[in-house]
Amino acid sequence: MPLSPRLMCAADPKFRSAGDVDKAKAERKAARKAAPAAQAQDAEEVPDEEATARAARKAARKAAGAALESQTNVIDPAAEEKAARKAARKAARAAARNESEEPSAPSTVDAATNPRVGKRKACPNDLRSPADAKQQKPAQGSAGATGGLGAAAFRKLHEILVDASCPAPLESFGAAAPVLGKALAKALATQGYAAPSPIQAQSWPIALAGQDIVAVAKTGSGKTCGFLLPALARIGERGPATAPRRLSWWSCEPARPSALVVAPTRELALQIAGEAEKFAPAVRARVVVLYGGTPKGPQVGELKQGADIVIATPGRLNDLCAGDPKRGLSPSIVLEGVTYPLVLDEADQMLDMGFEPAIREIVAQCPKVGAPEEGGGAGGARGGTRRQTLFFTATWPKKVQASAASLTSKAAVQVRIGQGAGGDKLTLNKNVTHQVVMAEFKQKVSALQGYIKQSFGPKESAVVFASTKGACDFLEQKMQDNFKGIWCRALHGDKEQWEREEMLGQFRAKVAAGQQAVLVATDVAARGLDVPGISLVVVYDFTIPDSPRASPWRTTSTASDALDARARRGAP
Repeated sequence: MPLSPRLMCAADPKFRSAGDVDKAKAERKAARKAAPAAQAQDAEEVPDEEATARAARKAARKAAGAALESQTNVIDPAAEEKAARKAARKAARAAARNESEEPSAPSTVDAATNPRVGKRKACPNDLRSPADAKQQKPAQGSAGATGGLGAAAFRKLHEILVDASCPAPLESFGAAAPVLGKALAKALATQGYAAPSPIQAQSWPIALAGQDIVAVAKTGSGKTCGFLLPALARIGERGPATAPRRLSWWSCEPARPSALVVAPTRELALQIAGEAEKFAPAVRARVVVLYGGTPKGPQVGELKQGADIVIATPGRLNDLCAGDPKRGLSPSIVLEGVTYPLVLDEADQMLDMGFEPAIREIVAQCPKVGAPEEGGGAGGARGGTRRQTLFFTATWPKKVQASAASLTSKAAVQVRIGQGAGGDKLTLNKNVTHQVVMAEFKQKVSALQGYIKQSFGPKESAVVFASTKGACDFLEQKMQDNFKGIWCRALHGDKEQWEREEMLGQFRAKVAAGQQAVLVATDVAARGLDVPGISLVVVYDFTIPDSPRASPWRTTSTASDALDARARRGAP
């Protein structure tokens, strides 16, 4: 079969004659001789011989090109391809080395002057990486949030009043990381917090020293993480609690938590538990929430699996601590191991709601108070042998002062934030515009509706506080009749627990989505709840002074705390 002309001309360059080899050698030798001569002629700047020099240089370039072409033709194509792949791999490794050697800090050179900045891949340690921007946020905040002000300047800036013996605040997460531990520091970075709030910065070093705290700070100031993180830090050091030992197929030993948080309302207990769940997995801690209005069975089942931190309302906690001897039910939880912390959150509201006997019953079941080095938050061999109590309140009347003194040790440190120059005066939030509308009783509903229509934006939400459950239901109906298409619900104690949780969840979702929504509520939502983004808070009427649950100081505090809720923007 005859070969095609294409195949006949495609001879393998490896098979060459001796004459071709000699010819290639001669051409390369001539090129090497011609190049110096061309350079010499170029160096002699003689105008008459300029054309000759140009011709010589051109001939030299042609000879060099011919030599290179001859040399290329004698190379094996397979070897040439192999060499190309090897060169590409070397170039890739060199580029990777140059990439990793570049500093992670943002460069001041823009992409126009340095193309590498715009085309370089984002790595996890680079501040410009979107994937790691949330983790790098605390590091930036710790460097610039306070600027290393020092204890005195930091306290003056945030209106913090403490005793002279109080330890210095931890102004940044960088300063708090060594005492909280790497696991919690990483969890804080993941959550994206920029810097500790004033109450957190000041309460962390006190709590980790084993001292009791009496803190006066407004709702939404970040108290939750102020008492949760030191407790989780100690759990991380000492290890989580073991699961209760099973005694029979229907019973087991009671749970023995080391930390207990008591809250006045179910909604606040659930909110604290949600915050605790963000950080508990970092130290393998187990969180259990106990509250009334729901069956006890599921909560007892949770306790049977063990608990490190229990967040509870007073009534349900005492029920599960007592058990039911008539039915042969043993206690599901014992408080003899609660050393750090026993937290009384929104303590003034619990006292106002008549929970003081229940609180004292809970405290009596916990260990006794002791020296600071024996407190649950203290380190060392003696740490964790005595009870450490943290008393958080938003108001500081004489009744609350007396209760705080009887429930905490004599060495308790007082921390007051934003309570006036003397530390005992309520001050209005400077970020909130306060207005007072006077109206006759029969005109209050129309005045409320007119005010909301006038000041309610298309993407705004509002909370309306009423003193009674009947007033909430009445206002809910009026609002639904006059504001068509706007979500409006009433929240009070007569609602089933699942209704309250569902209603509050819907309201949070509406606020987050920028939709118009109105929540009419009693005091169950007046304190402790944090719903970022609320633009308007209306106090429709105050607590009736003649009511058995009312008190003169509570009337004022309800209005102040409700109005301050407008300024909350998601504190950690």
